Amino acid sequence: MKRTNKANGIRSAVPRLTDYMRSSMGVIILALILAALSAVMTILGPNQIGRIATLMSDGLTGNIDLAAIAKVGIFLAVIYVLSAVFSFIQHYTMSVVTLKMSYRMRGELSAKINRVPQKYFGTTSQGDILSRITNDVSTLQRLTNSLPTIISAATQFVGCLLMMFVTEWRLALVSIGVTILGMLLTVLILSRSQRYFAARQKSLGALNGYVEEMYSGHEVVRLSRAGRKIGAQFDTLNAAVYDANWRSQFLSGMMQPLMNIVGNIAYVAVCVLGSILAMNGTIEFGVIVSFILYVRLFTSPLTQMAQGMTNMQTASASAHRIFDFLESEE
Repeated sequence: MKRTNKANGIRSAVPRLTDYMRSSMGVIILALILAALSAVMTILGPNQIGRIATLMSDGLTGNIDLAAIAKVGIFLAVIYVLSAVFSFIQHYTMSVVTLKMSYRMRGELSAKINRVPQKYFGTTSQGDILSRITNDVSTLQRLTNSLPTIISAATQFVGCLLMMFVTEWRLALVSIGVTILGMLLTVLILSRSQRYFAARQKSLGALNGYVEEMYSGHEVVRLSRAGRKIGAQFDTLNAAVYDANWRSQFLSGMMQPLMNIVGNIAYVAVCVLGSILAMNGTIEFGVIVSFILYVRLFTSPLTQMAQGMTNMQTASASAHRIFDFLESEE
């Protein structure tokens, strides 16, 4: 059945992939829940570390309550172990699901080749079709692997936001003000980079198809003395792949350093304001320690979500090419 809707991108790739993986949806939802629980366990840590810092600072003028510190330490160990276990199960589950999806998809693509009409090969090169079976399927794995990362990062982001306001609202406002700038820059970069990810997969398929055709007809090329013409066409296709690759990688590569800079600025702002509030007796010393950790946990999900969105952009372009072939006329 011929597909009429040519919309691509993440909005079209995720629903189509969801329909394709409906049989594994229960396992995927479980993995997403475990990813969220792992993030929740991580969020609880800084508050307990702040309690330890407060107990130690209060004991500097007297006796340090080692029994209370030990109880908090045991609780910290339990939640971090649970976070590690949930994370391990989630990663293992998604790896199995992703590899099974790739195995099934390659089989269906291979069978589809024998069912498309002959005219399809007149408009699409064999190398481009083979690129969808190999390169695009491997790239599509990033989409399913990125979903738990994005869910975990989003949970950690929201949880840290709530804990920061509960701990100290003034420090929270400073952190959020700095972070909003980073989020706006990230959205701007993502909006500009999507077209280059789609162009990269398309140009790579065209190059693979051209190379496959020219090498399979190498003797004909030599007899017709078309080497220079073939080389010039290859250079054109190769330049298109190069241009799309460096533009997409450059824009996506800016995200992580940008988020690191934003995180460092927020870290300095919290340290300065927290020190002023502590010297005035407004907050305890442990609040500063907790907040420094929360700032790190608050900005790191932005980096993870930015990287996850980058992977999803690349994978969505591959998904569009794969499903276009699977849903083509037979």
